[in-house]
Amino acid sequence: MTTDSPVFVVGAPRTGTTLVKEILNRHPRIHLFDEVHFFERLWDDRAHLGDLSAPISQAAAIHRVRDIVTRFGSDPGVAEVLTVEEYRRRLMAAGRQYRNLLRILLEEGARQKGAEIWGDSSPQDILYLKTILSWYPNARIVALVRDPRGFLSSYKNYYRRGVESYRERYNPIPISMLWRSYMTALLETEREPWAANVHRLRYESLVSDPEETVRALCAHVGVDFDPVMLDVDSSNSSFVPEGEPAKKRGIVASSQDRWKTELTPTELWMGERIFGEMRERLGYPPAVEDGQRLRPTVGGLARMALLLPGRVFNLLFRSHKPFTMAKFRRVMGLFRATR
Repeated sequence: MTTDSPVFVVGAPRTGTTLVKEILNRHPRIHLFDEVHFFERLWDDRAHLGDLSAPISQAAAIHRVRDIVTRFGSDPGVAEVLTVEEYRRRLMAAGRQYRNLLRILLEEGARQKGAEIWGDSSPQDILYLKTILSWYPNARIVALVRDPRGFLSSYKNYYRRGVESYRERYNPIPISMLWRSYMTALLETEREPWAANVHRLRYESLVSDPEETVRALCAHVGVDFDPVMLDVDSSNSSFVPEGEPAKKRGIVASSQDRWKTELTPTELWMGERIFGEMRERLGYPPAVEDGQRLRPTVGGLARMALLLPGRVFNLLFRSHKPFTMAKFRRVMGLFRATR
């Protein structure tokens, strides 16, 4: 029997959302999908897919979900159970709405793992929290916060995991803008009546004091702390080449300050100007070099500007996540909201 209190792990990419998902999935009562991106892939395209009361729209949406699960999902076995016919039957019984289309998928994933708490870990869902909480009023949101310099460093180096497209999408300007937009979305939740449903989890606290941080996480989710939750594969995924085993198990803190050697003064200087007051509001000190203000190099700025158009194009159109104008407008609106 599944609960009515699902869990959604959100935040900017490369801020520890996968690590937190792995921690939660070590608990026997919890199972979260890994990056369904339902709201980007289906909800933002509902004008094209149509109202799920129509059979043709139901079929199109169900085929889309099944395709996502088999191509990108962490639980491909779910598609074997949720055939088109079975998915339609459950949707008709639950109510022909998008919120039930998602719930059926996530609940089945939990059932197959013998868990009762269902949910998803899709970082960009931080842009859709109002919709999530209107669909599932008892949902528990876990929102990751990370030093933006650490976020930049992780994004810059993720290509070492064999994800070469990250190298071709990285540029400090748009990536820093994304971080600020996502964090603006998080801080906007403080004014919402459901603010208590959102647990802000600081990445630096997680890696420096795992047990205390995970105990607080368990209290928010509504489960007892289990020590096995700390026995995850080592983090620092941006710096472990693909195919190599993790150096050890457990949560390690070596990733916290790696940005100090991985980012150039020019990248840090640009990031500081884009992060702006958002960095300060989240409690991260300014970056300095030898006690002095950071100074960019002319060559560094020129290279950044030269690569910018191509990197933005790749970021928008050459990733496995779809580009939608709805998401683009949402991100840019959040960015401008803090200027």
